[in-house]
Amino acid sequence: MSKNFISTVRYVNYLDLSFEQSQDAISVFDLDDNIITCNPAFEQLYGWTLEECLGKSISFYPETEYKKVHTRCELLYKGQSLANERVTEMRKDGTLFQAEISMTPIFNEHNEVVAISHIARDITSRLQMEQQMLEFERLQTMSTIVAKVAHEVRNPMTAITGFIQMMNQDPANPYSYFSEIMGNEISRVNQIVTDFLALAKPTLHDTTPLSILEVIEEVIIEFDEMFERYGITCQLHAEKIELPIQGDKSSLRQVFYNILSNSCDAIEHSGNITISLTVQKETLHVCIEDDGCGMDQVTLASIDQPFFSTKEDGTGLGMVITKKIIADHKGTLQVESQQSAWTKVWISLPLANDTLH
Repeated sequence: MSKNFISTVRYVNYLDLSFEQSQDAISVFDLDDNIITCNPAFEQLYGWTLEECLGKSISFYPETEYKKVHTRCELLYKGQSLANERVTEMRKDGTLFQAEISMTPIFNEHNEVVAISHIARDITSRLQMEQQMLEFERLQTMSTIVAKVAHEVRNPMTAITGFIQMMNQDPANPYSYFSEIMGNEISRVNQIVTDFLALAKPTLHDTTPLSILEVIEEVIIEFDEMFERYGITCQLHAEKIELPIQGDKSSLRQVFYNILSNSCDAIEHSGNITISLTVQKETLHVCIEDDGCGMDQVTLASIDQPFFSTKEDGTGLGMVITKKIIADHKGTLQVESQQSAWTKVWISLPLANDTLH
């Protein structure tokens, strides 16, 4: 047996192994779009087995891609190759994913195109990571700009506040009414600047295991005087409270402070606030319910919009900030309400990993 023959056999075996063991999904089509062969990675990615699709024309493109597919086929039939194109493809079950594909015409001994090879790689995770990096860079840039603007705005505001305080110290000040209004409006500007800084803050990175129950108890203490003044009863019910979450305490305090503040404003005089903590599977659920004035459906649908507020002195950023903080903690926040009856705020947060083992 000649060495050339042995080398050829080995070469063919290596090609077969490369085809079978490739991490990329490889398939070969004839010119009628029927599958001639495919490798295990193709079966895993698309959900079709070789037995199911051999000799058949299967569709793994959504209808929105048909025009692009037709254009690619025309180029391939003319002998041109396509490399590293980003496309949307479809699995057997109809789910879509982002792929990077390379397609090459296969020629016979007469230099005629007789088949098409199709190599695909799922890049959904890579695109998500790229998007996260772009979002992080955007937030970093926005944070820098907002911090600079906040500094430039607060400096003159501090000076103006000082002059107003000096004016108010004069009992003969004929403009005391107007200077008081000015002081209140400047405080509102400062609050808007503070809220902007909170919105521009990048996603949390440094977190520690903490007890949500302890955070809520500390916030409730801050409202004791307000509860007493408005005749509000606040009840706290907790279950399995020893299970911590991974989070930033200062940010979460702000969440519950904002929500309790809204509840107090909704109740105004005499009412009840009930806070319940429960654990289901790997998630901590917090429900904060008040029997205040509630909201109609139009108002409820608008509370996520920046600068929307039903309060005369509100900035309209409180709920936006609250939702952002919860999202940064990989949690969810939902609000339900019935006008003239009640409002419920549902917060779900994942438990710390150490508590799940």
